[in-house]
Amino acid sequence: MGMQGILFAVFFLQTGYDYHLPDMLKYAGILLFLTGCLIVLTAMIQLNKNLTAFPTPKERAALYTSGLYSVVRHPIYTGVILIFIGLSFFWISLYKLLISIALVILFYFKTAYEEKQLEIKYEGYGDYKIKTSKFFPGF
Repeated sequence: MGMQGILFAVFFLQTGYDYHLPDMLKYAGILLFLTGCLIVLTAMIQLNKNLTAFPTPKERAALYTSGLYSVVRHPIYTGVILIFIGLSFFWISLYKLLISIALVILFYFKTAYEEKQLEIKYEGYGDYKIKTSKFFPGF
């Protein structure tokens, strides 16, 4: 969580050094941001009592594979990625886009640990992992 928090904080810092992206990306940014917010909210509601801020599952949690979780294994991370990329586009900031890419890389490694924990806890997680993509359908 520490590195993730640092990336979140650095993302929102104002810098005097930034290369601007094309203005037309602003509208795509709004769409990505709103889509990301919807995905995060929906995924959190679907997880309900199984939701935790930590990369290890709760002791009495059940493996949830319906709803958004039937399409991707980590929809909350997917939503956060879309939110940050959307904000990068909206603010027309290459600097913020690079931070967003670093966040994707962090989530990739964070989920590797998380998925090891899920495989230990849930017998069927390996099969679920084979059938569903990590962040985006088909990737």
